[in-house]
Amino acid sequence: MKQTKTTKIALVSILAASSVVLGYFIKIPTPTGIFTLLDVGVFFTAFYFGSREGAVVGGLAGFLIDLISGYPQWMFSA
Repeated sequence: MKQTKTTKIALVSILAASSVVLGYFIKIPTPTGIFTLLDVGVFFTAFYFGSREGAVVGGLAGFLIDLISGYPQWMFSA
């Protein structure tokens, strides 16, 4: 199957959403925030699609997991 730009965008967005779900349901509180399995989706995307798409999934998923987990102070920090 030929991978078009629309297909690639859809797959990357599905991977970002699944990373958020994985990170939301499996979270371990720590004194400085939370530990999640969010990186699993980010590394898989980077290996499968490349570094640019991995960075997009990491940024978007990290932003959303901080927002919905109750740690909005970490949304914009690096």
